[in-house]
Amino acid sequence: MSSWVDVTTVSKNNSIYNNVKPFEQKSVLGKDDFLRILTTQLAHQDPSSPLQDKDFIAQMATFSSLEQMTNLNNAFDKFSSTQMSQYAAAIGKEVSWTPDGETAPKTGVVNGVSNQDGIYFYIVGNEKVPMAKVTEIKQVATETK
Repeated sequence: MSSWVDVTTVSKNNSIYNNVKPFEQKSVLGKDDFLRILTTQLAHQDPSSPLQDKDFIAQMATFSSLEQMTNLNNAFDKFSSTQMSQYAAAIGKEVSWTPDGETAPKTGVVNGVSNQDGIYFYIVGNEKVPMAKVTEIKQVATETK
């Protein structure tokens, strides 16, 4: 009696291969991978020769450094958006706007740009001016003597 196995059925149902990611997707180690390696190392260390304090501290410092770099990278990504760059071009320029409840426009020089909940503001002196309120942007006039 001969028996044969359908290879496609076995490979589809074989749980070993269900969670395998292609090499291209997993070629970068992250902080979760580093922490997993560290905990595995601690779990499998030789009890007669445990990890030295200085080695453990060095690894924790490396992990902390990796986490801080990740946080910095995320912060840079947030502020390096194209929109923020466009708005940052107005720093040092004079803007005009009409505040709510007033009829006379105000004018001031942009010191910075702020983003709160996806709404961008020009920082003019101590005020946050919503970009939707700005009616004019121009170069600051230089005085000649």
